[in-house]
Amino acid sequence: MGGNGRAEPGERALLPSAPMAAPRRRYTLEEANALVPEVRAVLLQLAVEQRRLDAAHAEMHRHLASDGDPQAAVDASRSEAEVSEIGEGMRSLIAHLDELGVQLRDPEMGLVDFPAERDGRPVWLCWRLADAAVAYWHGTDEGYATRRPW
Repeated sequence: MGGNGRAEPGERALLPSAPMAAPRRRYTLEEANALVPEVRAVLLQLAVEQRRLDAAHAEMHRHLASDGDPQAAVDASRSEAEVSEIGEGMRSLIAHLDELGVQLRDPEMGLVDFPAERDGRPVWLCWRLADAAVAYWHGTDEGYATRRPW
């Protein structure tokens, strides 16, 4: 990660699997799978917005690199406003997942965890865009690398 705490281009931002802190709800496997179409739509929209953000950010820097051109300053300001607007939209999408109790772990991979319970203990149901359905889980102190079939 870059010095600003964000992933640099070409670098993936894998979010940690934090211990579960009293989730608003716990999902059964069936409930999580019923929510997959909505979560998939949000993740796909996040991917679209990330591409838009990357392009707007690059355009802003291109304008900023134009020494002394008054139009470039105006264009950079416009690009900066676009970057801000796209970022706010992305924050809203992530907040929607949070309201559902779904934890976004890796936006690039489309990896999320649903709070659940297995054998009386809290666990995460683990799903990613490439999965046909929610079918994996891992402990709340573990992550994607340790997921196993339900």
